[in-house]
Amino acid sequence: MEKQTVGAILGIGLFTCITLCVYFIMRYRSASIHIPEENRRKESADWQKPGILVFGIGIGLFIVGVLDNYINTELPDSLAVAILIISAGVAMIVANRLDKKQDI
Repeated sequence: MEKQTVGAILGIGLFTCITLCVYFIMRYRSASIHIPEENRRKESADWQKPGILVFGIGIGLFIVGVLDNYINTELPDSLAVAILIISAGVAMIVANRLDKKQDI
């Protein structure tokens, strides 16, 4: 891939990470409105799901970078985006399963 394509993919990945982090923060704040104020201060923010999601997207970017730079495969752009989407999806599934285990 060209440098412009890699830059575009990295930009889209960064934008996605920031957007999802803001979404999860706003979702937590809207859910914490119903918690009494004395209990709200004692609870820490839940960063597990966004952290796992960002980690999954980072792994996807790492895989695309390694395949493109060190193995010298001519990855089509659609395959690079597919690797990123699959790694983000797997990270979301893992985060959801870990969240369900903690609810029990």
